Amino acid sequence: MSYGDKWMAVLFSDEKKWNLDGPDWNIKYWHDLRKEPRSFSSRQSGGGSVMVWAAFGLKGQVGLAFIDGRQNSPKCIETLENHLMQFAGNIGGRNWKYQYDNAPSHTSSATKNCLNSKNVTVLEWLPMSPDLNPFENVWGFMSGKVYENGGQFYSVNALKASIESVWYNLEPEILQTLIMSMEKRVYDVLLKNGKTLYY
Repeated sequence: MSYGDKWMAVLFSDEKKWNLDGPDWNIKYWHDLRKEPRSFSSRQSGGGSVMVWAAFGLKGQVGLAFIDGRQNSPKCIETLENHLMQFAGNIGGRNWKYQYDNAPSHTSSATKNCLNSKNVTVLEWLPMSPDLNPFENVWGFMSGKVYENGGQFYSVNALKASIESVWYNLEPEILQTLIMSMEKRVYDVLLKNGKTLYY
């Protein structure tokens, strides 16, 4: 198995806060550099948000988890048990590995013990490494769809429905291409000594 092939057995995960009234005002988001950046209208509908956890691998994506309130260790463990573990084998294969960032809820002893008890191999991951996580590209693509034409939402349920629709209708080729880019991403980050990349 080549170094590049190893990424094909990885399940990538991330969390994102979605606002009813559009992306955070000074948001940095990933976009196709061949296209003009999108502009989003200013806040009008008074705030409110939902927190979403998601994961994907070469063979597809895991069901979304909507997290109530702030993410903490118990909620992280609940998400792993109810969402990741149910789908991981189907999406990651027999010897899959798990990637997540170094948020405190991920690196807590309770979360580590939970993953260890289920024999989950976790990739070592650098803090503050958005260029290495293909999920940043996924969130950027999804934001463009969810908030298309300056879209805003007047209920949490409507926002959730839009996020789910975009997530479950992602073309598999988008996710596969991002995973296939991992070897080059790592190489480019090393080449630039960790400085920001622009994809």
